[in-house]
Amino acid sequence: MQHASERFHAFDALRASMMLLGVALHSATAYSTFPDVWWLKDPVTSHWLDAFLLFLHSFRLPAFFVMSGFFAALLIGRRGWQGFLENRAARLGLPFLLGMLFLYPVLKVASVFCYFLVRQPDAWNRTLGWLGEGRLERAIEPMHLWFLEILMWLCLAAAPLAPRLTRWLGRTWFRSVLTNRFAPLFWGLLTFLTLLPMEFGILDTPHNFAPHFRIIGAYAVFFAFGWGLYCHRESLPLLRSAGWPHVALALLFTFFTIGAIDRQVANRAVRDWPAFLATCAGTALTAWFMIFGLIGLFLRYCSQPSARHRYLSDSAYWLYIVHPPVLVALQIPMMPLPWPAEVKALIGLFAAVPILLASYHYFVRSTWIGVILNGRKYPVPAQTTAIETCLEPQASV
Repeated sequence: MQHASERFHAFDALRASMMLLGVALHSATAYSTFPDVWWLKDPVTSHWLDAFLLFLHSFRLPAFFVMSGFFAALLIGRRGWQGFLENRAARLGLPFLLGMLFLYPVLKVASVFCYFLVRQPDAWNRTLGWLGEGRLERAIEPMHLWFLEILMWLCLAAAPLAPRLTRWLGRTWFRSVLTNRFAPLFWGLLTFLTLLPMEFGILDTPHNFAPHFRIIGAYAVFFAFGWGLYCHRESLPLLRSAGWPHVALALLFTFFTIGAIDRQVANRAVRDWPAFLATCAGTALTAWFMIFGLIGLFLRYCSQPSARHRYLSDSAYWLYIVHPPVLVALQIPMMPLPWPAEVKALIGLFAAVPILLASYHYFVRSTWIGVILNGRKYPVPAQTTAIETCLEPQASV
């Protein structure tokens, strides 16, 4: 068992990786055939990117919520429920409010401009007219930060229930299921049931600030699993056996899910129940086989302290919060270009990440913003050492 003050380096890295995958996901959304999933829609699209999005969407945030539940249990054990809620208000609530205040106007105006750019002449004047009608404030939505709202609801619910959660999830039944080879199937069944209220059998995304209890309930399963994982942290070495075979199975389930969704879309006039249920099953199994596979791989390869992993972990929150305007700024000039969708998505991703890392390095890590996001301010000399070490292929401490 790890000491109470020891860092769980593998899970720090896993949580950060899932957040950084959001940049890759949103770099691809502009070029998918799915409507209304990003701030702009490029004329060039790709069904391959549809598959990529469905794959990431099935496990990325579920794995993040598993890690969130794990660290929530750790934090409430160290600080009590009052310290836990104070920490969550600062680390989740404040970034959510600041993101809404500064990012939403920029992204919404860019979205409206892109809409007129491909449909109407004089896009700037049409955008100014849209603003003059007062429609900016009427269209407000939680953007890509909606997951923070879901997480805050779960933390508010978990704080008063913490002793019962720890007692119930700390029992031997959880450990027996956790270490069983069929564990992904057990948890997949629970997630399958939570997907039944969803529109297409995949995890829905809220587009307003109302509490969507079906979505909160679906992510609560992952959050609770992470909480139980902390209660049985002495069993973590047993999960190292999971890995690439689990990831391979998840990929197979993804293609199964894509076929089921295509069938649903082709028969939207009526509910195609076999295809809907197949989508629920495929999504649930993809999520849990990926979660167990990723946990095994990160425990195996990322359990040792690493300056590079720590730096990327610290930067991931900032990169995820501010990446949409950077991506949109890169995607708009590429709209008239007839390049393949996959090429545009890769260009956007590989151009955005260095810009985002530089902004974190010079304007966040050693400032009050870094205190909000990372819980501390790194002095500039330590910051410089960290990023230089981060860029060295085998750097570790």
